[in-house]
Amino acid sequence: MKTKKNKTNRNMYIVFLCASFLFLSSCDKDFGDINNNYETKLYEATVPGLFNDLVRTTLKTGQHHRIPVAWLYQWSQSAAMFAESGYRLDDNTTEPWKVYYTSLANSREIEKLISENPDAANMTNISAMTKILMAYKTLTTTLLYGDMPYSEAGKGFEGSENFRPVYDSQQSIMESAINDLSAAMDNLSSDPSQVSLGGYDTLLGNDIPLWITFANSLRLRYAMTMIEKNAAFAGPVITDALSKPLLTADEHISLDPASIAGLEINRSDFWRGNSYMRMGSTMWSEMSSTDAVDGSGIYDLRCKIFFEPNESDEWVPYPQNPTLSTPSVTGDPNQPSRITGDWNTLRSNFASFNVYFTEDRTIPQFIITGSQISFIKAEIYNRGLAGVAADAAMAEGFYLEGITASVKFWYGHANASAIWNINKPATAEPTELEWTTMLTDPNVAYSADPETALNQIYKQSWIALFHQQFEAWNLQRRTGNATPNVPLTTSLVNDFNRLPYPPSERETNRINWQAATGGGNDSETTKNWMQQ
Repeated sequence: MKTKKNKTNRNMYIVFLCASFLFLSSCDKDFGDINNNYETKLYEATVPGLFNDLVRTTLKTGQHHRIPVAWLYQWSQSAAMFAESGYRLDDNTTEPWKVYYTSLANSREIEKLISENPDAANMTNISAMTKILMAYKTLTTTLLYGDMPYSEAGKGFEGSENFRPVYDSQQSIMESAINDLSAAMDNLSSDPSQVSLGGYDTLLGNDIPLWITFANSLRLRYAMTMIEKNAAFAGPVITDALSKPLLTADEHISLDPASIAGLEINRSDFWRGNSYMRMGSTMWSEMSSTDAVDGSGIYDLRCKIFFEPNESDEWVPYPQNPTLSTPSVTGDPNQPSRITGDWNTLRSNFASFNVYFTEDRTIPQFIITGSQISFIKAEIYNRGLAGVAADAAMAEGFYLEGITASVKFWYGHANASAIWNINKPATAEPTELEWTTMLTDPNVAYSADPETALNQIYKQSWIALFHQQFEAWNLQRRTGNATPNVPLTTSLVNDFNRLPYPPSERETNRINWQAATGGGNDSETTKNWMQQ
């Protein structure tokens, strides 16, 4: 994020790593020096250590990375698959579930420790920050699986009667988590008597106004996720959120290697092996006005950052629906040896993901971006939602703001990247001519027709979420597939609406699992409550 997140930290990466599974033990790294309110003892859970573990476990697991490259890029049509993934879906649903419920148990332990502390009245900020992180984790997890254990979950350490929690409905979970965000905002205070976590707030550096902005931005995003299903609940939340601080277009909340010393986000391996993707015809048609292989029709300035041309330096996308006449795919373009050795080796006969994009370990893991908030506001003003009067000028302004912020981020990141060499943007921002060419292109210029303009908002939000495939998937699902798409005839990914529950659920929580799945029909084709 543009705002510094680690201004109170002396060695954030050490703190970040020490927090591993702090429910059972806590890192012995100078808690007392950082915050004299706490005494650190090895193997004793502490509030700072447990809180920092909540931050640490927002880092994506291997399965969080594998699911997009094996299924979501194809299903959202952000890319095209030329062969079926070698991964089994039921082997890739456990890690997100396990990490969430460990975090939920840890958050309950934080609340317990605070309630037992004589200084509890001065720890409301820590409690509120914990609720914000857990609301975020809860909302992202229920959007993966649907109904899930929640109100009775995370209490196994309190007694055996809590070993098999019931499943709560997705609707009740989302409403509860959004209410937690609202309550947390109200409880955050800049009163100097409030206990500080010191360097152990490794996300926002104890910046209370920023925590409020973070929580409010999450409220807006998730209220919009359910607006079509429960406007009576979501509408007032949206109205209130618009009146309070939100991320500006150029801001983002993230786990950013530029802010956390020593942190690398290595996605490299997931783009090889069982990943069979190329630039797809759907994305190509939304970035280029023609099919000219020389790229002369490309108007979207992110195209050459996300993708690269084929071995003949031609822009040939892989068809979303290949036919018998479609050539077999060649090459292995996402090998790191192309960066360290000969860039021209292993290139494909189809345009592919840019090897610099897939190999760059400094791209932040976004939690929420200001550009996404801008597109949400554009949609609200376009449609006239939540008591807000439709206003085409306001909608257009936020639409252009979202596009500009997304392009500026990717241009600036690629230009500053230490590994990015071939076809690297020459400047940190596009030139005036490049901006004008893109923003005045008929495919981008905001339409006077509200329905056409709404589709433009969805399209540009979908492109901006290219690196956030779970969010692109949420957008696709909540809008009833209004993001760019063609009807798929391929059977490589079929009707991908949710993750099935981990196999352990049917073994250890079988009765409740059966009730949640209607007797055991646990399929990725089953729609979530939030879907249109």
